[in-house]
Amino acid sequence: MSDEHLTHGWEPDLDAGDSLVRRFVLANADRNAFVAACAGGRAERWEDLAVADPASQVLFDNAAVLLRPPAYIDLADTLRRLLAFYPPERHFVFLSVWPTPDLSGEGLELMGHPPLMLRPPGGTRPAVPETLRIVPVADRLGLDDFVGTLVEAYPMPEAKGTIFGDVRVLRGPVKLFVGYVGDQPVATSGARLGHGIVDVEWVSTLPAYRGRGIGTALTWAATAVEPDQPAMLIASDEGRPVYEAMGYLRLMRLTMWHRPPVA
Repeated sequence: MSDEHLTHGWEPDLDAGDSLVRRFVLANADRNAFVAACAGGRAERWEDLAVADPASQVLFDNAAVLLRPPAYIDLADTLRRLLAFYPPERHFVFLSVWPTPDLSGEGLELMGHPPLMLRPPGGTRPAVPETLRIVPVADRLGLDDFVGTLVEAYPMPEAKGTIFGDVRVLRGPVKLFVGYVGDQPVATSGARLGHGIVDVEWVSTLPAYRGRGIGTALTWAATAVEPDQPAMLIASDEGRPVYEAMGYLRLMRLTMWHRPPVA
């Protein structure tokens, strides 16, 4: 039998473009580190794990990403470093594009297996609803509208403390949009750029304005921010048909864990 190493796609020195899923993983890790830096927080990275702690009140801001498949690492050591990085009072999410063993014995709770979706570049973007105006966020006032709408639309009251309320996020790979009907901000979307993909996030619509195509229009704004690049997003099962109607394809299901604050 040959001792030649066969590339498995997750070697630390492998080009990011080896696969779209690899691009997504690395872009996700980079975005988390950028958010932490904007907040004056901490981030660290190993060959198998990227962790970021902006000390946010928002669960998804404090995020860790597995960078290599569990079968190719010492998972017990990875978890030791993961848990040692975050202070016990901090909640965080741990994302893996691969199935993991049961981690509940480490104090983590399984959040679920959301679909990862992909839209290849190209196609025709539909017209924006007549009453809707979509504005890229470029300043403090726009950012206030973005966060305020996001907080109300989910609803997510703890998001008032998110780092996405800091204008420093506008100076990096994050692009944000607000949808207005008249002067009223009613919807949001955003994208994080990196490694040749557009990672779509933060899609929300106020309840009174749903069912009018507004959320779809905002999703298109983020999807097409770099029209020559593929777009990817983590969907919910409820939202998946909306994205499929836009041309998004189901790739796989992810694994997402949550570590609540330790009393």
